[in-house]
Amino acid sequence: KPTDSAGSDGVKLCHTFQEAKEHFHHLLTVEAVNGGFNTEVLCQEFLQGKEYVIDCVSRNGVHKVAMVWVYDKRPTNGSQFVYFGLLPVDPSSEEAKVL
Repeated sequence: KPTDSAGSDGVKLCHTFQEAKEHFHHLLTVEAVNGGFNTEVLCQEFLQGKEYVIDCVSRNGVHKVAMVWVYDKRPTNGSQFVYFGLLPVDPSSEEAKVL
């Protein structure tokens, strides 16, 4: 993905080194959604599974979980995982307790 862009712009799941190399060169030639051209590209390992957000508050070394969310990602606009929104996780669920 481009290092100086936004959202899912330029993000692609590549399955081979050759595919990653081709996408890398492609990103250096296209304009980013926020204007300008990409000068750097970040490659990250893809981790399969759910992605969570855990909102916490802390005071005097005491930490409390305020809310647990799971990202709702969907395939759209040619990308396999666009952030669509956040879904709350029931705080009494086993899923929340594990987190």
